[in-house]
Amino acid sequence: MKSEEIKFGTDGWRGIISEDFTMDRVRIATQGVSNYIKKKCGDKKPVIAIGYDSRFISDRFAAAAADIFSLNDISVILSSKITPTPAVSTIVVNRGADLGVMITASHNPYHYNGYKIKGSFGGSATMDIITEIEKEVAAVNEDPQKYESLSGRGRSKAENIAIEDFSDEYSSHSLKQIDIDIIKGFDFGLLFEPMYGASQEIFNNIFLKLGPKKLIKIHSELNPGFGSINPEPIGDNLNEAISLLKEKGCEFGICLDGDGDRIGALGEGGNYISSHHIFAIVLRDLAVRRGLKGRVIKTVTTSSIIDRICDKNGLELEVTPVGFKYIGGKILEGNVLMGGEESGGLWSYGNIPERDGMIMGLKLLEIICREGKSANQILEDIYEEYGYFDFQRTDYKIEMEQKQRLIELLESGIPQIFKDEGVEEVITIDGYKYPIDEFNWVMIRPSGTEAVVRIYSEGDSNESSVRLQGLGKKIMNMIMDS
Repeated sequence: MKSEEIKFGTDGWRGIISEDFTMDRVRIATQGVSNYIKKKCGDKKPVIAIGYDSRFISDRFAAAAADIFSLNDISVILSSKITPTPAVSTIVVNRGADLGVMITASHNPYHYNGYKIKGSFGGSATMDIITEIEKEVAAVNEDPQKYESLSGRGRSKAENIAIEDFSDEYSSHSLKQIDIDIIKGFDFGLLFEPMYGASQEIFNNIFLKLGPKKLIKIHSELNPGFGSINPEPIGDNLNEAISLLKEKGCEFGICLDGDGDRIGALGEGGNYISSHHIFAIVLRDLAVRRGLKGRVIKTVTTSSIIDRICDKNGLELEVTPVGFKYIGGKILEGNVLMGGEESGGLWSYGNIPERDGMIMGLKLLEIICREGKSANQILEDIYEEYGYFDFQRTDYKIEMEQKQRLIELLESGIPQIFKDEGVEEVITIDGYKYPIDEFNWVMIRPSGTEAVVRIYSEGDSNESSVRLQGLGKKIMNMIMDS
């Protein structure tokens, strides 16, 4: 019997556990992936690495996927325990695997799970790979009964499955990305917030190798319900971490999402250091201290401070739609110095083409230790040279019919409310972005798959960004009240 369509969105297929994301649907998806990779590999026996996060029965979903791959005569390297996404990507590259599969819903709420696919290069599968996989999954979904691998549960070919711990290989890889001697024995207090996620053990062990004087951890135990937080390092999700940082007198905090590939940070006063700030800190270090050149890739919703750093240092900047897969595609083309997105996914020169919150955290530590300044002091230096910025984002849930009316309004021309601000053009990369000047802009981005509209704004002060959010809200109210 045919089930609902399985689609791989911005970063994989996700759904509500037991409703959309079930064992049977994981098996169907895996059979589709099997068909794709066997056609691609021809006479060669494919190899696939599989990992899983700390969510409810992620290990069992991963085991089910491993079983289906094994029945299709595909060699599987299955993680022996909870592991972050970047560790799976590292195994894919180190072992020459043809694909990677990570069972995770990343930063989504506890009742979701998901299925990420990594290319042989270690990064998010590119659109050409995803398009072919979706075709194969759809064909399996039309008539799953015809596949022997789906005819019974709990079956596998054990000889095709190797169960291994990915920790040591990832730790070795990540420590090669930094100057260990600069960081070793750092003498300031560090807070580590893994948000009950998959990075809690492996990144803690990496920290211990660096010999910190004071390491404070929070939400660093198994809790598939994620306590009172969502595993996304933003906003109110970090309130408990901020309180503990202040209580323990820590100077810096590293906060990672549920599968360890996105990062946020905390300054010594508990102030939030966003992915935009982290992007700016690391890019400035690469361009100014190290004098490196190359392309810089950012998504359209990322801060314009990146534009100013690129302009002042003679770096070529490219802007992509939202989603790290677009950045990953650019990295594969070569000559990229750094890439990043507003939602916390960052990559820099020297790493495999995959966002990695843990490596970004280590790079921040290295920069702080090298400069002998706090993160906040480094940001003050950046503001002085490139200008201050404040970024805001608000998500609105609306009816699909309202979303369509909004799109029709924005397609008809620049709204008068933005013209009054001096807006003369609209940038239509993945939404509708209205630049006022090099420091101030507002963007309206209807989701392609959900009844959600996101309003982004950036200003040269908090007052400016909040006011621009208010203009976006007036547009939304006009649509929702009509």
